[in-house]
Amino acid sequence: MKYLYSFVVLFAPWLVLSGKFDPLHVGMGVLCSLLVAWWCADLLFQDRKSSTGDRLRQLVAFTGYTGWLFVQIIRANLHVFRVAFSPRMNRLLAPRMVEFDTGLEKELSRFVLANSITLTPGTVTVRVDGSRFLVHALTETAAHDLHGAMERRIANIFEKGR
Repeated sequence: MKYLYSFVVLFAPWLVLSGKFDPLHVGMGVLCSLLVAWWCADLLFQDRKSSTGDRLRQLVAFTGYTGWLFVQIIRANLHVFRVAFSPRMNRLLAPRMVEFDTGLEKELSRFVLANSITLTPGTVTVRVDGSRFLVHALTETAAHDLHGAMERRIANIFEKGR
């Protein structure tokens, strides 16, 4: 079943984002999604105890999270743009390394958090060592509450009982 779920999770966005529905493109999408699902199903579905209902709930919640993350990316882009074009840029820039511990227990949850931080302009996840994150932030604003809302949202999706 994990291969079927992986295929659907990979092929559906590919089909929507490609916008090409001719046999060649759909066939290539099916082929690529099948290969990646075969190679990576264990990465996507490590928790074998989850029911189909739990997985569907996670998929719906993750879709909502990606919308929220997109808004955060836009906000961070605007912040970096303002800093870059401000006459006070030297005063606004305050690059720093921020270390914090996350309460996320699952590897997939930490993976999503690390990548979400990196996708947000002005921050880059430098290292993840267990539950310890090291992140480079461009400004004090970017460093402030770096993981709070993201971590809570990711925990609500992937961490049962949190």
